[in-house]
Order: sequence, then C-alpha cells, then structure tokens
Amino acid sequence: MTEGTYKTRLQTAFGKPWCDRVLTGDYRPAVPFSIQDVDITATLPAIFYLSRYVQRRGKGRLAEVFGGGDKESSVASVASQLAQTPHFRGFEDETTRHILGDLLMGFCLENRSRSEDKQEPLRRALPTHYFAGWLDLPERSVNLRYVPETIVAMLAGQNGPVVTDSPADDPTPFPVGRRFRENLLLKPFLHGVKPPEPFRDLSSDQFDEVTPVTLPEWLTIRLAEALEQPPRPLSASAGGAAIPNQQPLACIAAPLREDLEVFMAAYGETMPRGVLINLLDAALAVGLSTILTSTAVALTAWAQDGRLPSQLPRLPLLVDASNGLDRELKRASKKVFEAQSRLLAEVPVILMALRLLDAEVSAMATLSASLPTRTPHGDAYLNLLGEVLCGRHPASGAVLKALAEKAARIAELWAEDDPQIVRDLQAAQRPSHESVWRLARVLTALRGRKQTRKWFELLDACFLCNHPCGLVTKPAAAGSRARQETRHPTLTDTMLDYLVHLWVAHQLREKQPPTVEGFFRWLRNRYGLYVHEPLPSQAPVPATLLRRNRQWTEDRLRDLGLFVSVSDAESGKRLLARFPTAHE
Repeated sequence: MTEGTYKTRLQTAFGKPWCDRVLTGDYRPAVPFSIQDVDITATLPAIFYLSRYVQRRGKGRLAEVFGGGDKESSVASVASQLAQTPHFRGFEDETTRHILGDLLMGFCLENRSRSEDKQEPLRRALPTHYFAGWLDLPERSVNLRYVPETIVAMLAGQNGPVVTDSPADDPTPFPVGRRFRENLLLKPFLHGVKPPEPFRDLSSDQFDEVTPVTLPEWLTIRLAEALEQPPRPLSASAGGAAIPNQQPLACIAAPLREDLEVFMAAYGETMPRGVLINLLDAALAVGLSTILTSTAVALTAWAQDGRLPSQLPRLPLLVDASNGLDRELKRASKKVFEAQSRLLAEVPVILMALRLLDAEVSAMATLSASLPTRTPHGDAYLNLLGEVLCGRHPASGAVLKALAEKAARIAELWAEDDPQIVRDLQAAQRPSHESVWRLARVLTALRGRKQTRKWFELLDACFLCNHPCGLVTKPAAAGSRARQETRHPTLTDTMLDYLVHLWVAHQLREKQPPTVEGFFRWLRNRYGLYVHEPLPSQAPVPATLLRRNRQWTEDRLRDLGLFVSVSDAESGKRLLARFPTAHE
C-alpha cells in the first residue's frame, strides 16, 4: 500500500491534525533532530549564522548572484562572477578562472558528492571563516534537519522555550546574539570582522581591510562581500525564525558541549585552520552519534517500565583500530554493532508509541494545564507519558481506552486488505500497556520500510559513515541489502587525532597525566567506545582480539606522533598533542 493510500484512510477516520501529529518519523522531545539523512559537515556555517542573529536562516542571495536565472550556482559560475570584481583582477581568462575555481574548491566550496567537476551544483560551504555563514548552502536550512539549531541550543544552555540573546551576566562560554564575538566556537573564525553597528542590520558585519588573513579566509570573505548581506531570517510561513530550545534528553548527559568548550579553549587559536575544521567534523561525529545511540538506550529502558534511566546510558561499540586490516577484528567489530542494531531498530516503534500517547494526553483538557514542559529537555514529559502507559497515572484508563478504540477502528479499515493487521490489532482492542505497543508496531509497519530506514540514515550521517573524519564504515550501495546494512566501527586517523587532543586538553585542565590507560577508560565511559576492555555480555569478544586491538591502537598512536613510552609500565605510556594548547 502506498503512503498516500494509508494516510488517506487514517485521515478520513481520525482527521488530518491527528495524522500529522502521529504519522511522522520525528518526536523532538526525545530526539531533537528530524529523522532523515543530513550532511553534518555542512552545519558549522549555519551555526555561525544562528549564533550571530539568533534566528533560523531563510533565503539568501547565492543563487541570485552566482547562479543566474533558474540555474544552480557552481564553482565555475562563482569563479566567473568573482573574476569580474576588482579584488580578482588577472583572473579574467579561462586558464586563470580554472585556477580560481581550484582555489575555491580547495578552501571554500564543495560540490554534490564531493565531485571535482566545476559545473556541478554547490552543496556545502566550508567553515573557513565566519563569513561562510552568509552563503545559503544548502539552499534550504530545513535540509540540515534541526542539527544546527540543536547544537546552538545546547551550547547556549538557556532555559526558555526558544533561544534568545545571551544576557550580559550569562557565564556560558558560547553566548549568542550581541555577545557572539565572545563565543568560543566562533572566535577563531572572526579574524577581521568589524564590530557590528547597528546590531540588527543584516549588512552591518564588515571586513576590516587592515587585518591580515590567510588566503582561504580572504576567499571566503570576498565571496560573502559579493552577496552584500547574509540570508534573511526564515519566514513564518516556512516555520518561523525562532530557534527552538529543544535539547537532547538530560539523562543521557550529552558530552558535546563540554568537549567543544575544552577543545576550542585549548586549540582554537593554535591549530592550523585546515586541521581545526577536520577535527571539528570529528567532534560533531562522535558527539552527535553518542547523543543518538545513548538516546536509543534510554528509550529502550523507558519502553520497559515507563521511566528514563537514572544511570548514564551508553551503547557499547568495539572500535576496530586496525581499520579493517585485521580481518578477525573487523568481523568482531561488525558483530558487536549487529547485536546493537537490534536495539537501535526498535527506536521508530518507541517514537510511534510516544507520539500516540502524546496525541491523546495533549487532547485531554483536564491535563493540558499541568503537563510538564518539553523544553529544553523532554525527560519529565516522557516520564509522564510512561506513567500513563504503565497505568500509574489517573489519566491512564482514558488514554489507553482511546488508543484501544483507534486500534479497533484501524482493524475495521484493513479487514478486507490485510488479515495480518487485523490479527495484530485484535489483542490491542483491550486497553493495556501491550495494546499501545501493538498499535505502534502496526502504524510503523504501515509507514513502510523506507520510512523506518530513515532512522538509520540519520545514525549513519551522525557517525559520518565512510568519511575520513567518521566513526563507522559500511559497504557502498552495490551488493545485497544485508551487506549494505553491515556497519563497521573504526578509528580513522582524524578521529584518533581529535580524541587524543581532546583527552590531553581534559587532563591538562584537571592537572592529571594523560596516560594511555586513562584514555581507553575515558573512551569507554564517555562515548561507549571499547578498545581492549571486555564488552557487556550481550556482545562478547575473545580476549586475544581485544589485546590485538590495543596493540593496533598503540602502534597507530605512535605512527601519528601522539604516543610516548618512557617505560614498559602502563603508567609510563603517555599521550601528547601535536599542537600546543592555549595554556602552554
């Protein structure tokens, strides 16, 4: 059955508002991102914009200035237009325009699928300078699936329903709005940006021509100047410009905010720009994937007894430090992820159950005034829905009865088309905890495999799957579907580089030695990444393989210049950063 057909039937039975609320993949009090594929490497320029204007990004002038007509902008069209400006005299002929195009592709812009064809449409602005936030790439900010908005909300650390200008007395290291120049994440990218006057004028940010900047920064600045102003805020008809202050569940203790604070304070001004950008991509990969996998563990615990866990939930993964060169390690790493995938696969059903409960609870006039807030964290609201689900709330009887009646109605609608749905829902027509889960599974199945697969697409995107800065690899599209869904957690050179530098910065802040053993323990406790320690019982790995994985890790660290051993004792094995910290 097509998506349109099942939705039409359900809309006729229950109304469009109910269907719009329930028949979706998202539930932002639990997972603050839209559950679809997203390019998280494209989020930093959007974060620059959000942190400066405290409004969601709308339409910009990139296509108008560099595309011409209905054509999409490309590196070739950008180079051609820039060559006509005074700053690019000498780039007028075809050869020099190709050289300019190569510079833009190397430092400022990226094509679809990272193609080197200069005629391909642009898809990403590299965060080389703050002015990259003036480029509306991707064209529609909704394509970034609320990832930049969530990161800005996490970093700002406010309590209201929307993110607002940070007050003067707010001690956050990531202030937004008028104090954006104090924001630790933005500071290294603000070279030459004049203080804005007046603040709300979109064209008030300018480049101070006497400030020395690198060539990549200069190119990005001139690109932005050609646009004359940043994108307008998002219109109300497109969802509104306010940044929702929706953050991950508090119970999962998302590490990304603290990691970025420690990392940027230590290396923001000391690392070369190209290295910093790559390591920030790795930071987003490990931070966002930890949020998603930990949320999956927390929701699974909620599904058992209606309460979010009190202990820190982490999904244990074996990271293959050989990057697939050791076949046995690779096989073991894949097997561990495959075991965890069964838990991850239940998340769309749990989200459906949450949406069903939410729709009924929100419709009850007697409850609407006393419901817990969903922002900035949805923990209290989810726990209330769990109380309703498990029969521990005064409204449980009415809510479960209403959902049982909906299950009976759906069984009637599909009586002639799908006897299996009727059988599945017959037991759901009696109000109970189990009836909600049966209804949730049926509605999830009706949405189709393509819809439920979007959850894994979001996971892959946050893992930066098959990316040099990522945590996971998997086979390309060719081959069987089972093979395509096999994921292999790894430690790429860039990811190792980031994790070691972050660990060293943490230890310097705490005035503790950055030992190798402490590093492994930190990876396990903070991110659920196992190197040589035994994994939980559901995913056992032979001790010999774990010892080999540790040796692979130490060898890789030594090759990258991140490891020093002053003795054979474990306490004599230390990690060191390749770049100085701001404290040194």
